[in-house]
Amino acid sequence: MSNKNFLTDLKEGITSVFRGPSDASNLLSLDGRPPFWKAFLFGLQHLLAMLVSNVTPIILVFASLGLTESEFATHAMMGAFLFAGLGTIVQLLLGARLPLVLGSSFAFMPALIVIGRQGGGGLEGLYTIYGSLLVGCSLGIVLALTYRFWGKLIKPVVPPIVILAIGLSLLSNAANQFLGGTVIISNVIATGKTGMGVPYFVYPLIAFVTLSVSLIWSFVFKGVWKNVNILMGIVVGVILAFCIPGVIDFSSFSFDSANLVGPNGIIDAPRFLDITAFRFLPIPCLMTSICALITTVECISSTSALSRGVFEKAPTQRQLIGANIALAGTSFLAVLFGAFPFTMYSENVGIVITSKSPNRFSVFLTGFLLVILSFFPILINCVFIIPEAVIGGTMAVLFGTISVIGFRQFASLGFTNKNTLILALSLTIGFGLSIATIPLPNGNQAASLSLFDALDLEWLNNIFSSPIINMFLISFILSWAIPEGKAKKD
Repeated sequence: MSNKNFLTDLKEGITSVFRGPSDASNLLSLDGRPPFWKAFLFGLQHLLAMLVSNVTPIILVFASLGLTESEFATHAMMGAFLFAGLGTIVQLLLGARLPLVLGSSFAFMPALIVIGRQGGGGLEGLYTIYGSLLVGCSLGIVLALTYRFWGKLIKPVVPPIVILAIGLSLLSNAANQFLGGTVIISNVIATGKTGMGVPYFVYPLIAFVTLSVSLIWSFVFKGVWKNVNILMGIVVGVILAFCIPGVIDFSSFSFDSANLVGPNGIIDAPRFLDITAFRFLPIPCLMTSICALITTVECISSTSALSRGVFEKAPTQRQLIGANIALAGTSFLAVLFGAFPFTMYSENVGIVITSKSPNRFSVFLTGFLLVILSFFPILINCVFIIPEAVIGGTMAVLFGTISVIGFRQFASLGFTNKNTLILALSLTIGFGLSIATIPLPNGNQAASLSLFDALDLEWLNNIFSSPIINMFLISFILSWAIPEGKAKKD
């Protein structure tokens, strides 16, 4: 492409989002500008759908490190909102130019928890995470730039299994949160008490109410309002928790009223991390590199799902490459500011497909709102006071939905003998290997993969403990190893 054609294409990608005059019918088209208030409503809908998901991986990983109440956690969340917004805008104007919303990836989360624990926990574990992420995101950029050369190696059966693996890997986290969270459960097991002065049954009750409100709302309301069911569940769950003394911990919700701007003030900005403190260990870097490949495959899957679901055609190579470059570049910069890598959110893809509103101007407003939100830590800190039981009530739906989306995309390929065999082995070996346990003589249980520790092969335990990595590797290898002649339907 000549420089002139490149600049023309660049100008068209930007101006087509804001092209007037304003017309309500533009809500049903990719380009053009709808009336602002209608576009804002659709943009807010996208924001609400991904708001909790965008910070959940950060909350869970920092909780595993014991750093939930640290300044690092707050700035990580600020960075997540800033770059989710910037990445969404860049993706809309320069990337795939499709209504795709970026948010923190769940694919990295199980691996990051393992990396943080093996890295020593605390700040040492956190800097081990960031060092490995920087390497993984660098590979992601290389993969995005070279997609046209290797893209055909990923057969259609692999992306749905990856999405299914992500959902399955998160189910135990949702279940623990539904039961009150790891801290509450640990306290009850150790002492018989929650440690918060609150009867234990209160926590699963709050989770159940949160889940019930979310489900009832989605059944009762239609259209735009139906998609805010997760937010409504959280609102009711927090109100209920607030009415029960001791359930909500306000210690992390604080700011210096004397300082409007700056640390612990009302307004602040994401911080650039000290890269010299990053720790680069071989096995963690290998794990995040595999996760980067998985996220690239997931991006392909989400872009394809949206294009086929709305426009009834496969995405072009330019759209796939543009989506991956925008995603990889944004993820790399986000890590430098303490956030975690991103992905294209399936929840927002689902909103576009079900509402039949692919308008890019509406999604541009979503990105703009995310950027604005990132400069108000007082608002972001509100997320930290939400009890884990409330998060668990909503994640029970969200995490389960991710698994269903993966299974649905797999089903669209057809249950041929080959596809069924790949899925069966991916589940049995890939997922089963990560959850297998054995009884110990003292009555406790240990993960079967602990045998690698006993054989001084701890790095294998670290890698294969992630069901996402396992299911990706198995599905990819089998998609090429099993002859196509076995693809007949039963």
